[in-house]
Amino acid sequence: MNDTRAFTEIHDLHVLIEDWFTGRAPVAALDTLLARFNDDFSMVGIRGVRLDKPALAGFFGSAHGSRPGLQITVDALQYLPLGANACAVRYREDQREAGGAGHRREALAILVDSADGTLAWQALHETVVGS
Repeated sequence: MNDTRAFTEIHDLHVLIEDWFTGRAPVAALDTLLARFNDDFSMVGIRGVRLDKPALAGFFGSAHGSRPGLQITVDALQYLPLGANACAVRYREDQREAGGAGHRREALAILVDSADGTLAWQALHETVVGS
């Protein structure tokens, strides 16, 4: 595993998420989006609630096209190796709505190698911070 591969995964997933929320992605893309997460994935979101993969699937399933005009940018990535087959990535994420309102969050993601050679999201922790 290396930083380029991990950073590409972070960026690519956020493009998929933006496309999902804006409705640019078709409803059929939900399976592609969810395939990026391990079956035992868990996250602590900005409200401090822990979600597992089924809860995340429900959240995404109900949010398709719910935020037209959303823009997500990711920067300040920091690679933290956790061995040959896993890493953590810290990053800053900015979300802006069509009207300009938005928020910033700091995140820490754990990525692991999958059997098919892709990276999979194992865990994610997000915290809202000032913009």
